Amino acid sequence: MITFYQLPGAWGLSSVSPFCIKVEAYLRMAEVPFEEAFGDPRKGPRKKVPWIVDQGTSIADSREIIDHLKRTHGDPLDARLDATERHRGHALGRMLEEATYFAMVHVRWANDTCWDEYKQVFQPFLPPIIGAPILASIRRGMLATLRSQGAGRYAPDELYAIAAADFAAVSDQLGDTPFLFGDAPTSYDATAYAFVTSLLGFPIDNGLRARVAKMENLVAYRARIEKKYFASSSK
Repeated sequence: MITFYQLPGAWGLSSVSPFCIKVEAYLRMAEVPFEEAFGDPRKGPRKKVPWIVDQGTSIADSREIIDHLKRTHGDPLDARLDATERHRGHALGRMLEEATYFAMVHVRWANDTCWDEYKQVFQPFLPPIIGAPILASIRRGMLATLRSQGAGRYAPDELYAIAAADFAAVSDQLGDTPFLFGDAPTSYDATAYAFVTSLLGFPIDNGLRARVAKMENLVAYRARIEKKYFASSSK
């Protein structure tokens, strides 16, 4: 049995991390049995989440986890794809994970109203007296990372407009089909769903969420995947 280590959920999401949601969505779509455990990033193989332990072997990073699962448990989702579809899915995934992600980090960590909501997720795991200073320090570090990466150098409206164009690219690929590449899910749907639901599931309105909420096919896509693959989840 695979043990899947991830951050806990909030606001009806299975995890507060899109990368954790991505791996869980893949496991569910590919029907790979697993059990869940709390993932303390300090204890992970790469000091981050998610990671899995499969027959005593630890694998970290969502992309490497899925590659491992394909090698060891078969490839029921992507085997039917041709080279063009694989390349297109790869490009969409890299866009979401390496660019769009930082706009979503900005939403939760830089927007004061959103931060007031987001920090409540972490407070139960921190000491009651020094927890607030620890969180403040972590936030300063995240804001510094955003600035170093580049996303923090944009005005929020500019950054969110760029990220909304990323989601529009996903919306265009989806079109009026149930999944990104037809009637059945692929590993790329696990990625796309993770980012769509992470954004739309966050309870505080912000400039990015409002834009993506107008993309009706993505809203329906999120609901369809939740109903089919996450309805039995107790989160």
